[in-house]
Amino acid sequence: MATAGGERGAGAERAWAPELGGDEGTEVLLDREESGHLVRSRRVRAGDAVVLFDGAGTLRDGTLVGDDPKAARVLLGGAHPARDPGRTLRLAIALPEMGRCDRMLAMLAELGVAEVAPLTCARADPGRPAQAVKRAGRWAKLAREALKVNGASRALVVGPARPIDNLVSDGAVLLDPDPSAAPLAAVLEGVCPTPWLVIGPEGGFTAAETSAARAAGAPIARLGAPALRVETAAVAAAAVALS
Repeated sequence: MATAGGERGAGAERAWAPELGGDEGTEVLLDREESGHLVRSRRVRAGDAVVLFDGAGTLRDGTLVGDDPKAARVLLGGAHPARDPGRTLRLAIALPEMGRCDRMLAMLAELGVAEVAPLTCARADPGRPAQAVKRAGRWAKLAREALKVNGASRALVVGPARPIDNLVSDGAVLLDPDPSAAPLAAVLEGVCPTPWLVIGPEGGFTAAETSAARAAGAPIARLGAPALRVETAAVAAAAVALS
C-alpha cells in the first residue's frame, strides 16, 4: 500500500531512523533492514524524496543520497507534518492467543492507537502478560511498520499488564455486549480526551466486575448487538473512538 501523503493520496516513501535530531543537511545512515525495505522493496533511488520517522513524535523530510540496499543514506531536511489522531487512545485488552494478537496489534497501530496493555481480570488467560513480554520486539516492529502507511508520528506502545480494578478508577470505559448499555460513541462524548477502553475476554466480564465498575463511576458501553471476538471488538472500538 502507498504511504500517506501530507493531505491525501500517496506521498514519499517512509523509513524508520531512531536518531533524527540533526540539523538540515545532516546525513542519516539507515540500518540494514530499513535500507533493504526502502531500496529493494520500495525501489527508491538516489535523489528521491523520503520521510524519516523515529516513532517517538519526530518526522523529517529527506532525500536519499546513497541507495546501497545494505546501508542507505538520507540527507535530512526540515520537519514533516504528521497525520496524528485527534485523541490519545489507550486500550486494555484481555489478550487472545499470540497469532491473533499479532494481527490485532498491526491494525490498532495503523488506526493510531497510542497504547495497549494486557488486561488482567477474572476470565482472562493468566499466562498472556508473560507471553506479551516475549513478543515485545515483534510488536514494536509491527508498530513501526504501521507508521509507514498511516502518516502518524508516534508508534503504538505495548505497556505492562493492567488489572481491571485499577482501570475503573482511571477514566476507563468498559466494553460489554449488554444491550442496555449506551453506544460507545455516545459514552465517549463525556469522558476525558485520553480514555482507556477496556476489552474483556470472550467469556465477558463477571457480574462482580461490571458491578464494581458501575459503583466506581466507570461507564459501560456497547459496540452493537453482536457478540464479537476480542480482536474484532478492539479494532471496532478503536475505529469508533478515533473517527
